Amino acid sequence: MDFANLLKRIMDSDVNIRHSLVTDNDGDILATNHREGITNYLSADETAASLKRASIAWKGRNELIPKIGHGLYAVATFEKITRMTFPLGDDNLIFVSMGSDAVRTNMHEGGQKQIIEHVLNILSKDPTKQ
Repeated sequence: MDFANLLKRIMDSDVNIRHSLVTDNDGDILATNHREGITNYLSADETAASLKRASIAWKGRNELIPKIGHGLYAVATFEKITRMTFPLGDDNLIFVSMGSDAVRTNMHEGGQKQIIEHVLNILSKDPTKQ
């Protein structure tokens, strides 16, 4: 799969997306895309540790698949950012972060709900939804 193109499509879907990346199921970064002019709040080491924790949480959700079905996405909201996690097949995860309302780039563009819808449409591979 062309992760760079996928992340570009996600970033192009909404100006309020700060950062997007693909990891394997262990949280190891495979591809990343960062909006120009945006400064990360976390260092590279802090980001890596955060992704590891999120991948462990996703593995825990996967244990519940027989009872509640496959996870579609998860959202973690902080004062400065909102991070959305999406499964990418069986082996990878996509992380998308947007600024909180206080630091968003453009309040007239989409918010969390719209970004989730955009990403789910892109991941569906259904051209009528994109």
